[in-house]
Amino acid sequence: MSLIGYALKMAKEYYDPVTYDHALRVATYLADNEMIPDSIEDNCIALGIMHDLLGDTCYGMRGEEVADPHFRKCLEIIAEPIDADDAEYIKNIKENARMYPEAYWVKIADIKDHLAQTNTLTNKRKNKYLKVLAGLL
Repeated sequence: MSLIGYALKMAKEYYDPVTYDHALRVATYLADNEMIPDSIEDNCIALGIMHDLLGDTCYGMRGEEVADPHFRKCLEIIAEPIDADDAEYIKNIKENARMYPEAYWVKIADIKDHLAQTNTLTNKRKNKYLKVLAGLL
């Protein structure tokens, strides 16, 4: 099974419908982003689909299913800990952007999607995402 196929399977299994739709929008933003090198595009798309699995579900990475250590590290970087300090979380993504650019690109797409959801975007959430985006750029 391809990594994107695996990501879709896990998303269907672990996400609620709202989170699943969000993950697919994030993946679409990544697929449409011409700045992402072709060499990492598939990893970015799979990571975009899976980016909320570790932090928001009971999904646990099992070595045989996500065997690529680079991808596993990207998934760990993008997973926002429950008690995370936004500044530290973003600092970690930015500091790892050279070695693990997929996490960086996924976070940008994630923020883009959250900001685009104007029907559920409160001023508090908007300010949070704009601050996080500024920290990444």
